[in-house]
Amino acid sequence: MRTVMPETWDKKYTCPLCGSQVTSKKVFTEKIVIKSYDEDLKPNYEGVNPLLYAVVVCNSCHHAALENDFEKYISPIHLEELRNVLGTVKIPEGVDFSKARDHKTALLAHALAALCYRAKKQLCKVAEMYLRMGWLHRELKDTEAESKALAKALVSFEECYMSSYIEEEKEPMVLFYLAELSRRFGKKEEALRWFSTLVTKYKNSNSFYVKVGKERWQDLK
Repeated sequence: MRTVMPETWDKKYTCPLCGSQVTSKKVFTEKIVIKSYDEDLKPNYEGVNPLLYAVVVCNSCHHAALENDFEKYISPIHLEELRNVLGTVKIPEGVDFSKARDHKTALLAHALAALCYRAKKQLCKVAEMYLRMGWLHRELKDTEAESKALAKALVSFEECYMSSYIEEEKEPMVLFYLAELSRRFGKKEEALRWFSTLVTKYKNSNSFYVKVGKERWQDLK
């Protein structure tokens, strides 16, 4: 009889905010299969969806962040605001972020992460959380909620670009979504400007965002 390999495994973390031991599921790398991409480069997975587990959440204090960020040191400058923000959060009864997740729980995890990243003044990460929330709503076929989340993503990407330091390897992604989301919401001139900035500044880059950005820029022109 053939043994069916599990899709996820439990990883342990220590919450940097309250010190609690946190368990969160991770998808085995070999179980991640991308079958296609949407126009805005949202990946569509075959089988288990790693997007559901991308955010680690502490069940005790509800501090939330992407896995690579979760255990990072939190500056004392941001601690009070973070605690104040999370102190107002009401989590529905029965929600356990350490267990298998559905889209509803994943959306809640991303919303918490957006709050935490804003409290820590990481505006580009806030934008990423709203973008992913838009994708999760798309998978639920909730077009109204998707549009609201993507509109928040666009505003947050604008805030991020205007007022944050952006690492060079991250900038093509930020410029791409400034352009792509502007295009989605009918802001053609802004979309052209952002695509132009992307392909001009990174003309020698082999980034996938630049490659797709060039095609979109030509189509829009």
